[in-house]
Amino acid sequence: MKKIFAVIFILISVSCCFAQESDTNWQKVAENNYINPDGIVNIENFKYSFLLKAYNKGQYEPMYGKKIWYTLSQYTLDCSEKTYKIGVIDSYGYEDNFINGDYNRYADFQPIVQGSAVGEVAKFLCK
Repeated sequence: MKKIFAVIFILISVSCCFAQESDTNWQKVAENNYINPDGIVNIENFKYSFLLKAYNKGQYEPMYGKKIWYTLSQYTLDCSEKTYKIGVIDSYGYEDNFINGDYNRYADFQPIVQGSAVGEVAKFLCK
């Protein structure tokens, strides 16, 4: 039940972020990657959920004939295990129009890669 509420909360957070994007405080964590510190949620002891906004550096192929400008992804970070997983990935075009969304419910936790955007967030959260 907690997981269902966590997913609902995250989906609501994602939609709210774009309604108020000009009011949010996105901070750079790595090249072309930003996080909104106000959106960090402590799910359990040493487990956090956060949104990462990643601007396309050429790694995203067009979808449905539309170019991807950025993705907004929901990550879960397990500081005690030093792992993370991606839950929701939404893709947006150049006019902030929604292109595609993917809920990755079968995602497995994987090791945090040092020097990555998630690694930089982990440095901050996993003290």
